[in-house]
Amino acid sequence: MNEIPSTTDLEKRIAVLEEKISCTEMPSQKPGFHPLWAMSLTIGSLLLAFYATGFPRHYYPVLFGLLLLLLLYHRGILKPSPGLWRWPQIIVNGLLFCMFFHFLIGGGITHPFEWLKLPVLTKAEPQTDASWYSWLMPDYSVQWQGIPKVSEWSIDLTKIQTFLLLAAFAGGLFRFEPFTSIAVITLLLVSLPAYLRYQWDTVFWFLILGSVSIYIQSTIKKRCTRNPF
Repeated sequence: MNEIPSTTDLEKRIAVLEEKISCTEMPSQKPGFHPLWAMSLTIGSLLLAFYATGFPRHYYPVLFGLLLLLLLYHRGILKPSPGLWRWPQIIVNGLLFCMFFHFLIGGGITHPFEWLKLPVLTKAEPQTDASWYSWLMPDYSVQWQGIPKVSEWSIDLTKIQTFLLLAAFAGGLFRFEPFTSIAVITLLLVSLPAYLRYQWDTVFWFLILGSVSIYIQSTIKKRCTRNPF
């Protein structure tokens, strides 16, 4: 027969249950930050992003940025600014997320074999007033020219980056960590030529200021204690 729990055990369990029920999951705000701080940091981060990476050349970064904005506000991770600061801050946050995805998957059209060239011997035509020696002994020079249909071949790197990013999201959603890691590493390797074109001294401060801006706008959620029984 099962042993009947004592009164002390029942009181402990009821106390833990009451504490778990009373533990709120509603977000609490970070005090002491005026909305001007978030606005200034976000605008500064946007200016640095435009200077370092340029404007988005594809609608994919804009689409992902707006979806992320809606998700963060819908889940309560970002708290709206009070008063007249609300909609201006939402707009600049949306632009910030668009620029972040433009940095992440904004490779655009690239020519992977543009460097592949062959030496070609060319003849320089002498001028009309040139001497008889120039006409008798033409001037030859070696120039490097691309291979037709090979050096001019181009691919849309943004589509490949987007596919790998969606694959990483899917792996994270289903908690398949090996697949997620492989997708992220492949995304970094594929995007490396595009990342090297950025001005990283500016990109660094763009990421720092943007992260601080999102942090002071975010909410704090209290964790509920687990029932030890």
